[in-house]
Amino acid sequence: MNIRSACRKVLVVVLLGIPAVAVAEPMIPWPWLETNRYYAWKQERDSERADWYARRALDPVGSRQRYVKGKMWPPYPRPEGMSMIPSHRFHTAHYWPHPYVCDDRASVREFVSTQEDAGWVDQTTLYSYHFDDDTQLLNRSGVLHLKWVLRAAPTHRRVLYVQTADTAQASELRMTSVRGITEEIVGLQNLPPVIPRVTSPIGRSALEVDGIQRADMSSQPVPRISPPFTTGGGGAATGP
Repeated sequence: MNIRSACRKVLVVVLLGIPAVAVAEPMIPWPWLETNRYYAWKQERDSERADWYARRALDPVGSRQRYVKGKMWPPYPRPEGMSMIPSHRFHTAHYWPHPYVCDDRASVREFVSTQEDAGWVDQTTLYSYHFDDDTQLLNRSGVLHLKWVLRAAPTHRRVLYVQTADTAQASELRMTSVRGITEEIVGLQNLPPVIPRVTSPIGRSALEVDGIQRADMSSQPVPRISPPFTTGGGGAATGP
């Protein structure tokens, strides 16, 4: 009788838990059903718990500075407030130094990118020694450098910078000369940007460097120390 009675009670509970229609809520809500109040409460609780953990995830690592008996412990600056929770502390120790090294890496990449951009601007600039002093047209050196930019430089680096002259008219002549030769090489549809740039040459022209080297070679004094010489018959070398 006890077993039969227990089976009847279980059968009654199961029948009461089954909804009469598909849209009706059962008399005894099951925890896994999305239509009951327990499921909604669990969703809300999980959302609040996730928000709380997300806020605590921003806590800094390491020990905290505390005020005890008139002194700050430790005496050097440290974060204040609650310590990290154990799960976040384990996460920090396991994946150290991430994410605290990410800012350092980003700053290094930014510095390198800035230097790289400045270097490409210098390499794609047509300086004053690339133009004729009288006509402000590109000379042979300037045409060769222009062709190198158009053919060898990466596509996103093909921006032509032109050093401005002493007058606006001369600067415009330089810009016109660069645009004309570039259009002859790549066509009007593929014409890259031509931008004036107020700058000065970092290096020197090849003619100037050649002149300096030739003048240096011609002005060298005669060596004052004569080379050693040997005596006849394979004797030892003696000085002057």
